[in-house]
Amino acid sequence: MSRACYGDIILAMTWDYHPDQYEKQAEADPIWRLERQILYAHPSTRLNRQELEKYLPQLKIPEDTRAFLELLLWNKKF
Repeated sequence: MSRACYGDIILAMTWDYHPDQYEKQAEADPIWRLERQILYAHPSTRLNRQELEKYLPQLKIPEDTRAFLELLLWNKKF
């Protein structure tokens, strides 16, 4: 598999959703989209800081990931 193809798959995050269904779900539920970006996105994907600050307490993500994001956002020690 070529690198570009691999990157496209990861950036799109649609291996388990049809692209149309993914877009509808992402628009309807920003928490779901953020969780998918954090857990499955390509490392070069940038997160929206305002959305992350707003929804971080509600995200279903591993605690070590949450602690790291809190450190980045608010310099909160874990």
